[in-house]
Amino acid sequence: MRIPVFPLRRSAALLLLTTLGACSSSKKDDPTATPAKGMSWTVDGTTQTTTTLQSQKFQSSISVAGTIPASANPTYLSLEFPNAVGTYTFSPTAAASATYVANAGTSSPSTAYYAGATGSGTVTGAGTIVVTALTATSVQGTFTFTGINANTGNAKSITNGTFNVGL
Repeated sequence: MRIPVFPLRRSAALLLLTTLGACSSSKKDDPTATPAKGMSWTVDGTTQTTTTLQSQKFQSSISVAGTIPASANPTYLSLEFPNAVGTYTFSPTAAASATYVANAGTSSPSTAYYAGATGSGTVTGAGTIVVTALTATSVQGTFTFTGINANTGNAKSITNGTFNVGL
């Protein structure tokens, strides 16, 4: 008895396609995949993440901000940095700064922490913003800073910051 070859070829092709599909990687595992739009940071041991974003691109600088409005203690974080890929450490001459506002709601007083040049030749706080990618439509990077409250002198440390914001 002779076995027809045509059905075997069809079965082999189907098996090959199924195997290739099972072995393909997803975009999630691709290290070159663009991260989702958003902003996150760690403050007081708690990671905060938002997709409520604002951005503005000027000729020489970019301003990005994230707000977490739905929490019991709404927060706001903003960054300002040069309009170029690079590492920007806060200094009297650097056009880089950061602000963190705790409890930015209307029901109780807000507490603002600032890091960057003061305008009088000095710097308050300390920090770094790293712009890793910049296109006509988005900016990505990382940040870390220690902001100082001008009224109390208290400090707030913001670490593990990341941003991917549309422009």
